[in-house]
Amino acid sequence: MATLLQDVRYGVRMFFKTPGFSLIAVLTLALGIGANTAIFSVVNAVILKPLPYSEPERIVRMYGKFSQGNQAATSPPDFLDYRAQNHTFEEFAATRSGSFNLTGGVEPERILGADVTANFFQTLGIKLVQGRTFSPEEEQEGKERVAIISEALWQRRFGGDANVIGKTLSLDGQHHTIVGIAPNLGRIPDETDVWRPLTFDRPNMKIRRFHFLRAFGRLKSGVTMQQAQADVDAIAVGLEKQYPESNTSWRLRMVALRDELLGNVRTPLYVLLGAVAFVLLIACANVANLLLARAAGRQKEIAIRCALGAGRWRLTRQLLTESILLSIVGGAIGFLLALWGTEALVKLAADSVPRAGEIGMDKSVLGFTMLLSVLTGVIFGLVPAWQASRQDINESLKDGSKGTAARNMRTRGGLVVAEIALALILLVGAGLLVQSFWRLQDVDPGFNPRNVLTMRMFLPESKYAEEGRSRAFFEQVLQRVAALPGVQAVGTTTQLPMRGGGDTYFKIEGRPFQGANQQVTALNPTASHDYFRAMGIPLLKGRAFTEQETKETAKVVIINESFARTYFSDEDPLGKRLIIDDGQPLTCEIIGVARDIKQFSLASQSSPTMYMPSIETGFANLVVRTSGDPLALASAVRTAVQSVDKDQPVFSVRSMEQVLATSVAEPRFRTILLGVFAAVALGLATIGIYGVMAYTVAQRTHEIGIRMALGAGKSDVLWLVVKQGMALTIGGIVLGIGAALALTRLLSGLLFGVGADDPLTFVLIAVMLTTVALLACWIPARSATKVDPLIALRQE
Repeated sequence: MATLLQDVRYGVRMFFKTPGFSLIAVLTLALGIGANTAIFSVVNAVILKPLPYSEPERIVRMYGKFSQGNQAATSPPDFLDYRAQNHTFEEFAATRSGSFNLTGGVEPERILGADVTANFFQTLGIKLVQGRTFSPEEEQEGKERVAIISEALWQRRFGGDANVIGKTLSLDGQHHTIVGIAPNLGRIPDETDVWRPLTFDRPNMKIRRFHFLRAFGRLKSGVTMQQAQADVDAIAVGLEKQYPESNTSWRLRMVALRDELLGNVRTPLYVLLGAVAFVLLIACANVANLLLARAAGRQKEIAIRCALGAGRWRLTRQLLTESILLSIVGGAIGFLLALWGTEALVKLAADSVPRAGEIGMDKSVLGFTMLLSVLTGVIFGLVPAWQASRQDINESLKDGSKGTAARNMRTRGGLVVAEIALALILLVGAGLLVQSFWRLQDVDPGFNPRNVLTMRMFLPESKYAEEGRSRAFFEQVLQRVAALPGVQAVGTTTQLPMRGGGDTYFKIEGRPFQGANQQVTALNPTASHDYFRAMGIPLLKGRAFTEQETKETAKVVIINESFARTYFSDEDPLGKRLIIDDGQPLTCEIIGVARDIKQFSLASQSSPTMYMPSIETGFANLVVRTSGDPLALASAVRTAVQSVDKDQPVFSVRSMEQVLATSVAEPRFRTILLGVFAAVALGLATIGIYGVMAYTVAQRTHEIGIRMALGAGKSDVLWLVVKQGMALTIGGIVLGIGAALALTRLLSGLLFGVGADDPLTFVLIAVMLTTVALLACWIPARSATKVDPLIALRQE
């Protein structure tokens, strides 16, 4: 311990003896360690931190699926059968997400909610802050209306009143008694403020073909997912025999809840973690080069230590202690940088990363930073320490720094090659993502998003159940908003572009029915008469709806290009008739063909869509095309809505350009971060090349002086230095291209419109890196041409 303390004290003295060197090394390490800490805080919160449930590894999410088709929800009758017949689940629950109008306060508010089965909280293992969960009897229609609220709503709406249990909450005009308070869970499984019991007595809950419930299960202790899957498969076979019209080829598939929540973010986060690890390795290589340069100046000191009896291990330990001290100081500064960086990451990741609200600095992140600091000190300090401890004592005492400098040059050159290779890998990855993001943003969404304001409205069933009331409401809203100054067109739709939508079964009149498992579906939004003009969706054939048709919900329909191409590829669809089966079959005539739009995302294919004319609905997106800034009219539009019904809230008030920006939040997040890391890597690699070449010129001053004295011109000297630097650069580029071709395949699932081995990206990055390296070599080479031969020879 005494020897260790002696090493530490000497290391501290060396730290302050060369403050310039120490500052550069510490800042370089702080940059690498801080970036790794910030990204680890995201990975820790999103992937590593356990879910806030009891035994979350036993919770699974259920998906319904035909043998050939996309994943879907589950129908209420199927759910009840699976819940009653399974033998492998301790709990089996369902939920239907939605939102409610909360009234009774200063201002009406739209809050997110869900109808859930009585055992929902037990299935997920959620312990309430106060109160009780639902009872099985409350799943029946006609029972007392009860609700469980979130801790956030409790604080926001009731000020954290300890006596809130038993008070009433007005949801969609109906009073509900508060029976419990649930902890804040963020987006797990959905961001929710209020839960109500799910009832199965309503008519739409009896139809086996309608799939809209999300099912969750808690496996019994010791049961594997394979055993549970075999159990539900057996139930599915029985239901298929019992209900062939609706359940032929229908199966239930399950996925671990953690995998469900992570979605597609696991791979991007691991890619970013690998990227910052590369940045740290480049920083380590730079600091190792600095230590090798300093070791050359300390070789006489080290030789004297050896001559006085210091062993190789003793010298190595002393030098490693110095490097670890540098790394610990760099780690402390890096942690402070990560505190700032994490705040920026939370804002950047809010719309693209699950559990973003949990990102922060905790004990795990602090421990990671401390461990990383020590490991970093060992990594970048080991090679210089080993090199310094192996020098020839006699040669060092006799020739000064010459011997060590010559031996170190090969090691320093190897470190530069590694830096360039790592930088090229990051630059290629960033280049691919940037090119992918540009191409994604260049995708035509099929509508004109400029100067369009959108907002959402839900009409409470208790207040608008009477036939014609919702139609009258939207008629007045459309009239009053259309009369506002600056409004060019206004419309409504149930499915806003870029926000997804639901589909409906249909048949084409005169064509044979194919069977239950081969029923075809299409997106089925409603639209008011001026919706296409307000959204900027051109009609390619036929006509738009008339105002009278939207008021009467006429038996006409407008299809999109994908629908016409899929089902009427060799004939004119105008005048053809569709039988739309949304519970009650309705025969509609096709009167127009609209341009395809991107309904789910810019990267998705356009889906077959059939627009129905209607403004009589309980839910609608209001779309307002304006002559100027759409958000400037938001307050006036809100006032116009509430002048029709003062208790009607509007929510999700955004411009259509903001909706588009949100839809690409995830690719933007990873592209920005990887681009920043690649830029940092390029800067560090450039500094590394420059440092090595500047050091080379300083060490070869005598040689350069002799060459110039013997007749070498400035161009000869310039080429001599540049050639050495570019040899290292080319070696790093060749090595980096080979590694990049292998590693960028990890990005293939994150790219759009560009391949992981895109030759243009590789060539441009290689040229850019070569140009930057050439500049970094040219500056010290130019200094070498100014060497005065007489002064150089006299100094030697």
